[in-house]
Amino acid sequence: MKISKITTFAFCVTACFVSGVFFVSCGSSAVATTPVVEAEKPLVDEPVVEQPEGVVAEPTVQAEDDEYSRSVGGISVSRDTFAEDKETILRIISELDVIMKDPGSTKSYNAWVGYVDQESVDYWKLRKNLQKAEKRLPVKGIKLSSLQDYFKNVFVPARRGREVSEIRYISDTYIKAIQVQGEQDIVYYYFNKINGRWMVHLPPIDD
Repeated sequence: MKISKITTFAFCVTACFVSGVFFVSCGSSAVATTPVVEAEKPLVDEPVVEQPEGVVAEPTVQAEDDEYSRSVGGISVSRDTFAEDKETILRIISELDVIMKDPGSTKSYNAWVGYVDQESVDYWKLRKNLQKAEKRLPVKGIKLSSLQDYFKNVFVPARRGREVSEIRYISDTYIKAIQVQGEQDIVYYYFNKINGRWMVHLPPIDD
């Protein structure tokens, strides 16, 4: 009788052990499949974040159109010519910025004269015109005896450190280079196109 009870007990324990292993095994298989399903989700979500091509570029195109319209006004100038002229003039101004770092140098003055049109050179070499400029200087007591004095005491202080960002056509061969401040255009340079080359123009003083 005792042996029969022991045998029955051993059978029950064995059956429970086998059932437990089967249950754990099934549970493990169910858990193992979960990471595979989660890993696939980002692949499905990626296309949702893509932006249509060209959407970002629209504001830039609109801004360029506005600047072109502001710059040419009623002057007949193509977009390609406008872009080329602006690039050339901003490059010249960058070169002048380097020259203006040492306005007291004769080397700087000679380099600057090479950018100025002959009409301006002839006008501002005259003593009577330099005297007119003397009277209008904000700092009194400065003497302008030569074009080099004009370069050092008038041209450079009025332009050094300024940021020119746009151009305005007066004609297809005459341009103002300006800094835009709010709704105001501040003119820092005039340029004449002479024999295909943009030259700095120094306007005469009105009598």
